[in-house]
Amino acid sequence: MLPHLQAMGSSSGGAVTAGQLAAGVEDLRLADALVLLRVSDHGARGLHGPEFAVGDEDLFGNFVKLCRLDLFSGKDKAAGGSFGLGKAVYWRFSRVQTVLFNSTVRPEDASDGQFRSRLFGVQQGVVHHLDGTSYQGRGYFGVAEGDENVRSVWGDHDLARRLHVSRPDDRPGTTALAVGFYDPDNPRTVYGRNALSGLAKELRQGIEESFWPLLARRRMTVRIDVEENGIRTESTVVDPSDTFTELTRALRRYDAGEVAETLDDPEAVIVRDVQVEVSARRAPDDHPRFIHTAKLVVTMSDEQPDTLENRVCLFRRPEMIVETIDKTFEGRTYHAFLLAGSAVAPDAPTEEMVRADDFLRFSEPPAHDRWIPGTGRKQASQANLTARYVAPWLPNLKAIERGVLEQLTQVFGTPPPPPDSPPQAVLKHLRFLTGAPGSGGRGATVGRKPEVVDVSAEVVEGVWDIRFTVRAQNRAQGWAIQPELVLIGMDTSAVVVPWGGPLDVVGPVDGTCDGRSVVLPEKDRARIVKAALRGRSPAVAPIPAEISRVDVRLRVLDEGQPS
Repeated sequence: MLPHLQAMGSSSGGAVTAGQLAAGVEDLRLADALVLLRVSDHGARGLHGPEFAVGDEDLFGNFVKLCRLDLFSGKDKAAGGSFGLGKAVYWRFSRVQTVLFNSTVRPEDASDGQFRSRLFGVQQGVVHHLDGTSYQGRGYFGVAEGDENVRSVWGDHDLARRLHVSRPDDRPGTTALAVGFYDPDNPRTVYGRNALSGLAKELRQGIEESFWPLLARRRMTVRIDVEENGIRTESTVVDPSDTFTELTRALRRYDAGEVAETLDDPEAVIVRDVQVEVSARRAPDDHPRFIHTAKLVVTMSDEQPDTLENRVCLFRRPEMIVETIDKTFEGRTYHAFLLAGSAVAPDAPTEEMVRADDFLRFSEPPAHDRWIPGTGRKQASQANLTARYVAPWLPNLKAIERGVLEQLTQVFGTPPPPPDSPPQAVLKHLRFLTGAPGSGGRGATVGRKPEVVDVSAEVVEGVWDIRFTVRAQNRAQGWAIQPELVLIGMDTSAVVVPWGGPLDVVGPVDGTCDGRSVVLPEKDRARIVKAALRGRSPAVAPIPAEISRVDVRLRVLDEGQPS
C-alpha cells in the first residue's frame, strides 16, 4: 500500500487529505512502533448483508452501509445518528486513513452459508496516479474479483490473527482496527510504547463522561486492554460509579422509582417534568405536533468534585450525553440529567417517546453534540429537520434549556442579584435609552454585531446548499457585511473557503446584495434589518462536503471585524 499512499500524498488535487496522508506516512516512518486502535463489540449483529450496493436500499446490510457507501445512514427510529457521517470517525483516527474489519454475523444472516470471520479493509484516500495508471481514491483489502470488484474474505482465522483482528468466540459483532492510530485534535503527538498507559486512561475518562448512563444501566460493558506485540499488559473495566458516583446512583434510583419530593437527605433524588414540544412530521412517517414530557433528575453532590458538577447532562435513547447545560447556584453543588425520548423508559417506550427520540435525533448536527441551537458560529445544522418536520422547530429546541433552568430555579431558588446591581423596578422605566419597541431603534447604544439565523443546509450533488438570514440591529450608518463560508471537519477543524458562486437573495431583504456582500442601510422605525440569502460551497473544497458540516460567519466591512 505504501506506493499508493506516497502517490496520494503527492496529489495536487487531494488538498487537505493529500497533505494528511503525506504527513501520516512520514510520522509512521519516524515512530518507534505501529500503534493500532482495536474496537470490538460482542452480542451485536455484525456486518451482515450483500457485498455490493445493488438493488433495493431496504435490503442493504450493515456491511454495505459501513464499507461501501458514503453519506448513507439508513438508521431505524431512535437510532444513534441520521447523517451517515459517524462511520467517518474510524478513518479519521488512522494516520493513513485505513481501517480493517473482522465480523461474525448470526447464522440466520449468513452469506452463502458463511457467518464466521468476515474480513475486509477500506482505505479512504484521494484520486492519484501511479506508474502511469489512474486510481480512484478508495482502496479495498479483500479478494479480487476481476478488474473492478473486491470481496470479503470469509473464515480465514489465521489471517485475522496476523492482522490483529481475531475474535475470541462466535458471538456476533465486529472488530475494527485503525492502522496507525492518532488523535486528529493533536496530530503532532506521536504515540509510542511509553504512551499507551496514558492513552488508555484518557480513553477510559472519555467513555465514562460520555456514556455513563449506558454503563450505569448495564446496557453495555466496556473493557480497555493495552497490548504490546500481542501480550496484554493492562486491562481495565470501565465503571462510572467510581468517578460519577452521584449520577449513577441517581439514575438507578430513578429507574427503581426511589425518588423523593425534596433534597433534604444528602442522597435524595428528585424528578421534575420538562415539556418538549415535538413538531409535526412530514410524510411518510407523518404525525401531528405533540408535547413530550422529559424527566429532569436532580441530586446533591458529595465532597468529591468531578467534571459534571453543576451541569445538566442531556441524553435520549442511545444513552450517550449529547450536551450539558451549565448552571451554578450559590452555596449549592448538584448533579442533574435530563432523560428525553425513549431514555425515559428504555425497556417499554411509548410511541410518543420514540417519536420524540426521532425529533431530537434529527435536530443533532453530525457531531451529535447539540440539541439547543446557538447563533452565528454556534448555530447547529438543521438540515435534517428541514426535510422531515414542519416549522417552527427552533423555538421548541430552545425551550428545552429554558424549561430545565426554570425547574432548577424552583428547586434551588432564584440566584441573588450581582453586588451593586441597580433594581429592575428602576431599569424597566429606562428602556427607552436602549431602543425599546416603537422608538425606531435609535437608542443611545451602538447596534449589536450582525448575526446569522435560520440556517438550513443540505448536501446536493456533492456540495453544500445553504440558506441563511443575516440579521442586524438597525442603526443610522447602516451595515456593509460579507458572509463567509466555513467548512468544519470531523476533527472540528474549521477552514474558510470561497463560495461556489454568487450569493442569491431568496427572501425578504432590507437592502441590496451584489452576490458577495450585503448592504443594509438604516430603515425607518425598525429595530432589525435583515436579508435572506442562499449560497453553495465550491465543487472542490479542502474538506469534502460528505465529511464536513458548515457554518456561516459575517465580516463587517466598514469595521473590518468578523462577527
